[in-house]
Amino acid sequence: MNLTFKEFLPSDLLLLVDFLTSEIWPYHSRPQLTPEEIQEAFEKGVYNNSTSCKTFWIVLDNDKRIGLIRLFDLQDSTPLFDIRILSVYRGKGIGERAINWLTNYIFTTWPDKHRIEGYTRQDNLTMRRIFQKCGYVKEACHRKAWPLPNGNYLDAVGYGILREDWKQKKVTPNNWGNKDF
Repeated sequence: MNLTFKEFLPSDLLLLVDFLTSEIWPYHSRPQLTPEEIQEAFEKGVYNNSTSCKTFWIVLDNDKRIGLIRLFDLQDSTPLFDIRILSVYRGKGIGERAINWLTNYIFTTWPDKHRIEGYTRQDNLTMRRIFQKCGYVKEACHRKAWPLPNGNYLDAVGYGILREDWKQKKVTPNNWGNKDF
C-alpha cells in the first residue's frame, strides 16, 4: 500500500467538500459538516493559512484521496492536528503511518517546535492505541469536555510527543509529581 501526503491547495476546495461530506465523522466534535460550513471555514483559513495551519491529503497509490491531516496552531511552540480517514480504509495501519509522517514533518520543518499535541474522545480506543504506537504519551484527561450532538459530554484525552523523545526514539513517561495532588 503506497501512501503519499500531498499538500492541500485552494483549488482543492470542491474535493474537500466532497470528502468531508462523504460520511459521518463520529469521533469529531462536528460529526457531520455541511458544504456551507466547509466553505466558510475555508474562507477563514481553517484549512490553509501560511502562518497557523496546513492541510494534507493522505493519498493511496498516487490518485485516491483516502484521508486528511490538518495541522494547526503552527504559530505556537506546540502545534495540534486533526486526522480523518475514510471508514473503508480504517484498520489498515494508515492512521499510524499518517501520525508518524506528520510527526516527522513537523519536527523536521519547524526547528522551534518542541512538542506536538493531539486529542481524541475517551471512547476512540483505536486512535488512543495509535498515539501510543507512535510514541505519544497520554498527558491529560479533560472530564466531560467533548460535546456530543445529543447534548451529553465525554472525556477528552490528550496525548503529546516531545522533540527529544522523537529524536532519540524513546518515550518519557509523565512525572505526575506528588500522588496526593
